[in-house]
Amino acid sequence: MNVPRITFDANCVINLIDTTSETATSVEELRAIVRYAMEGKLEISITTRLEADIGRDEAAQRRNALLAALNMFPVISTIGRWDTSKWDADLWANERTVRLQEEIKQIISPGLREDDPRFSNKINDIDHLVGHVIDQRDVFVTDDKGILRRRDQLHQGPGIIVMTPAECLAHVDGIALRSRPRSLPTDGIPEAYMCREFCGTVNFDYTNNNHRFLFGEGQHLFDTMWTKASNTSIHAYSDGSTMEAVAIAKGARTISDVVDAEKYDFSSRVRTAQLGEVVVWRNVNGLYGATKVLAIKDDTRGDAVNEVTLEYVLLPGGERDFSGASML
Repeated sequence: MNVPRITFDANCVINLIDTTSETATSVEELRAIVRYAMEGKLEISITTRLEADIGRDEAAQRRNALLAALNMFPVISTIGRWDTSKWDADLWANERTVRLQEEIKQIISPGLREDDPRFSNKINDIDHLVGHVIDQRDVFVTDDKGILRRRDQLHQGPGIIVMTPAECLAHVDGIALRSRPRSLPTDGIPEAYMCREFCGTVNFDYTNNNHRFLFGEGQHLFDTMWTKASNTSIHAYSDGSTMEAVAIAKGARTISDVVDAEKYDFSSRVRTAQLGEVVVWRNVNGLYGATKVLAIKDDTRGDAVNEVTLEYVLLPGGERDFSGASML
């Protein structure tokens, strides 16, 4: 199963190592996150710019202790800077990274000038975020209030998800809970409203069996629910006993077009799927399934029966990519 890939900001490392400081924050949360990393349940990295951040610390004993502690973490590269980067440690700038750097700068430090007393700190903040994006990491963790105030713009613009240590810990706790497989019962479910295989095509009356149709079994069970909308659309619900969330895979014409199931919007318990659209499901074990709506019949619009025809695929091992899985 894929694990979250997070990037620690400089303040996280400093607070984690210098716990006696009066300004240290989120120490227990940071320790818990590190424990998850030691158990292989997430990956923590820092950027090359962290050494420059710590190198300006005026307290020599603390500075040396912090620099030694950097060896705890894998280091990722960011955009190279003269007088800051070490040879072969950072990346040469290109058109993409220069645009990215400028976009992040305009969000967190608009109008930044070289004569700003905190210019070096602010540039390093930008470089941390640039390195995070370049390495395609999942969550940037920080207690920096300036960055946190602009988390919405960072998400909407360069697509950076920013969390405090407490938020990140809650996020990882949720993933860990879902990763503990639970065998889910199918007692009393009519075989006509259940398909145990991992992929196939089914059709059923969506007004029967309390609107439920089940795919898979055991920890791979998906208890989907459907209600009438029209003969060109149908409502899909995450209300089933084994379900956690449902989303429409916007832009996907086939199930194999879904290459990252987590990127869709799972914020509502009901979604309305049009003919040809793909619905993505997540069950309580954190496993993903997808259904494509092939046909809909509605007895209030001239059809003899109420019926939906679906193509479906279940991913067995916690994967998020359906691109090679929808072979029927």
